[in-house]
Amino acid sequence: MQIILFAILRFSVINNSTLSAQTAPETINAIRIAEVDQPIQALSASHDVNNNDLLIVGHDGVVHYWEPISGLRATPFLDLGVNGMNILDFGENPEQGLNGMTLDPGFEENGLVYVIYNGYRPDGTGEIIDERILCFGTVEDHSIVDTSVWYEVLELVQPDQGHNGGQILFGPDNFLYISTGDGGSTGTGASGGGSNGDDHGPIGNAQSLESLLGKILRIEPHGLEPYTIPKSNPFVGVADVREEIWAYGLRNPWRFCFDSENGDMYIGDVGEVDWEEIHYEAAESEGGLNYGWRLMEGPDCYEPLVDCDPDNETEQPIFAFPHENGLCSVIGGVVYRGENIPSLEGYYIFSDYCGFGDTQFFTLKENENGEWISQALIIDVDGGFIPWTESKSAFGEDNKGEIYLCTRFFVYKLLFDPLFLPVQPGGTEVRFSPNPSGSNSLVKIELEGAGEISRLRVFDSAGRLMRDMYPTESGDNTTFYTNDFPTGVYSVHIDIVGLDDILFGKLVVFGE
Repeated sequence: MQIILFAILRFSVINNSTLSAQTAPETINAIRIAEVDQPIQALSASHDVNNNDLLIVGHDGVVHYWEPISGLRATPFLDLGVNGMNILDFGENPEQGLNGMTLDPGFEENGLVYVIYNGYRPDGTGEIIDERILCFGTVEDHSIVDTSVWYEVLELVQPDQGHNGGQILFGPDNFLYISTGDGGSTGTGASGGGSNGDDHGPIGNAQSLESLLGKILRIEPHGLEPYTIPKSNPFVGVADVREEIWAYGLRNPWRFCFDSENGDMYIGDVGEVDWEEIHYEAAESEGGLNYGWRLMEGPDCYEPLVDCDPDNETEQPIFAFPHENGLCSVIGGVVYRGENIPSLEGYYIFSDYCGFGDTQFFTLKENENGEWISQALIIDVDGGFIPWTESKSAFGEDNKGEIYLCTRFFVYKLLFDPLFLPVQPGGTEVRFSPNPSGSNSLVKIELEGAGEISRLRVFDSAGRLMRDMYPTESGDNTTFYTNDFPTGVYSVHIDIVGLDDILFGKLVVFGE
């Protein structure tokens, strides 16, 4: 009941959505896998589902290569500042830098990657605040980018250094989707709308179909050759309209995603004065939707303040929350389609850049009545997030559908729901003896030849860490004591030497 009341007090849900009893997990345990300066994306290093390596994209222009056993490689996958190319001027503005990367659908054959960033071209020409998409080649084994092989796919002329949006993803149709901000000009900050945000022309860049800014674009890239425009784009053949436009009316869509199961699109659009919002576009959409800015901000009229008709003019957000209690900037997320967290299946998970405490993370899902249900989520990490400084910047997804969180200093992997443990590979589960156990018992782990334990952790049902054990000098850590464990159900998280997958088991303890 506390969570329900919290949500009712804190959020406004649009389109007659309601809040219900517990339907999503309350807590997800996560582990810190890498320390990186300003990571803004994590993705698989190839399309091969058996490859567990990751690429971690840094806002400073460095893309790190991470391996599960050895961690970060000494040599990055890409460094936009090498060889004196001077293609990045990160500076102090948090929206300037490397904002996203994606692999070509044919990466295993052609080794091509695409990046979106602010800075100069590799030949040193171009305005520094301009945003551009480049295609790079890689070396023969595709393990590192060859910065001498490049092509500028698209330049976005930015009038200001803010609201650059900046994500690129290949959709289920293998076309490249690009999110662009409206180009800055925050306005006066007057509450309730009308603060002159997106002050570019009479209607602003986001509503202008002659501008590529404040949009979702869709193009068909051809690697190191000029892109073409898909014939099915909604404005193909329309006079005085940029045919690259797929959707418009967005202020600063920093992060969007496709549901890997059905192709639905979710867009996190950063607000102006009062509202942060999430938009949804079904996979069968033919494009051309207007998401409202600057006619609307969230559920409110923005410009004009009166006599606007949002139901007839724009697509309403499926969810919006106000700037209260420190919340400031929505961080769009991903839809979970992995195997390790069954209770999170099908939920869209997102965050806020400035959120803290119990207002850091949220889940969202449509119920059978077409209502979007939201709920606060706790992501529990060892030692917690660093208060006030470890802001959230992005979520990532690997080829297996597992989720990663990027913060100001670290990358985390979401592991499991302590109340619903994942099914083990091959259908086997780690067993304990005795189980159930007493609160002061010696518990033996039955691994059945799985290998040598490198680390063992025990979590209670709230996700709190109760034990954290490493191998003893003898290498024997297959037993542990339940000293002072209260009555309850506990999840045991076991790392095995040389095994990427994590083994899980469930232990029941009856206290005295």
